[in-house]
Amino acid sequence: MAKKVWMYNPAKVKKEKLTEAQKSEISEKCQPMVEGFKKQYIDPNPDKRWNYCIDIYTKWYQNYFYFCQKYKSEAENRIADEFEDKFVRLTYIKKDCFQFSYMRHTGQWSFVAENLTLEQCLEMMLVNPNFQPIG
Repeated sequence: MAKKVWMYNPAKVKKEKLTEAQKSEISEKCQPMVEGFKKQYIDPNPDKRWNYCIDIYTKWYQNYFYFCQKYKSEAENRIADEFEDKFVRLTYIKKDCFQFSYMRHTGQWSFVAENLTLEQCLEMMLVNPNFQPIG
């Protein structure tokens, strides 16, 4: 027989819907950081024996704003020619309010902070190498 236990179940925060204009505005604000990451992490002459980064970009999925890397593989035993790896997720809550998570080495999203502005999120990414692309 299963034992019943009382657990705290907080109310879910209702997320606001984003318009396409809001999405593009947020994407444009993040573009300088993406360009900086491209200069820093994309090698023009990579060692093609291993997976190597060919692009860094952002994308939206519902209220989630992802920072992503695209890798290319030329090894003989490769599963796919190219694949995507997300490294930071910003969850849009309301106007200029985000939850910040990053992808751990375990393949799980790790929640870091909530109620941050976009500028605070970008600052966290610049300061902490755990929130940056894998070089």
